[in-house]
Amino acid sequence: MDAIMWLILALGLGFFAYLLYTRQFKWLVSVARNMTLGVIGLLLFNYLFSGMELAVGINAVTTLVIGLLGAPGFLLLYATQMLVR
Repeated sequence: MDAIMWLILALGLGFFAYLLYTRQFKWLVSVARNMTLGVIGLLLFNYLFSGMELAVGINAVTTLVIGLLGAPGFLLLYATQMLVR
């Protein structure tokens, strides 16, 4: 399991470096904004849905998903959690 996580991390960092090299700085600011707002949203929704046992963990993967996909990524995480539950 640890090897898979390291592979995902390496691929994610490589993709991030590629996008940072090929795209403008504006994109990086947009991703950072999405990540910040996404973590705040996850904290709020986890608090609101704690009684229903519908909580998404806050970690590097979920933060990166929200950062890259924005609001659809946020909804995707909760939809996935509902299907897994």
